[in-house]
Amino acid sequence: MADNPSAPLSSSPDSSAHARQRRRRIGVVIALAAVVVLVLLSAFVWPHWAVRSQQPDAQAQTSASSRPSQASPKATAAPLPDSASELLKAMPDTVGGFARVKADSDSEWSTRTPIEEYSLVYSTGRSGGDVTLHLAQWSRSEDAKALYDSQSTGMSGKELASGKVRSGGTVTGSYLEKADGDDEHKALVIWQNDTVVLRAQGQRTALEAFYKAFPL
Repeated sequence: MADNPSAPLSSSPDSSAHARQRRRRIGVVIALAAVVVLVLLSAFVWPHWAVRSQQPDAQAQTSASSRPSQASPKATAAPLPDSASELLKAMPDTVGGFARVKADSDSEWSTRTPIEEYSLVYSTGRSGGDVTLHLAQWSRSEDAKALYDSQSTGMSGKELASGKVRSGGTVTGSYLEKADGDDEHKALVIWQNDTVVLRAQGQRTALEAFYKAFPL
């Protein structure tokens, strides 16, 4: 058999073909494995994909937790008289968990000659959950600002918040919230919106929930 050269020569082509096919299969497997590794690295290491895709949910949860409570009020809104002015009708029946339970004409700011002036009470129906809202309207925004400036300057207590009031992207006035100078658990906020000035006061937690949800 050792003297027969034809035997090894006849098996050599088949062996080479099998070896090449095996090398190709190994190469394909290695390439696929590399792709899988790269995909996993991209998803959990590259900062613009898997990690970033979780951000919108986190932001939505943060935004929802920062909103004022929108629970339905336990109190029932009192109806306005048929003769109510457009300003009084613009006052919402409910604000978050508060309902308007009282609305009367007032004259506290009468020396400033407003067109109309009212005192309203909004309640949650729970003890300590009432907020008194005082408001008046003038024919000119300059007169409303003069009243706002006078009232805000006279407010005692620690400043809690302040800023600009905007309507449709336009600045229409300012607001100021201060703690009650006689009771740290109470606060009041006053704001001007064009020709209208509003002042709300009550327990601090109730007051802040109220005015942050107030639509005007």
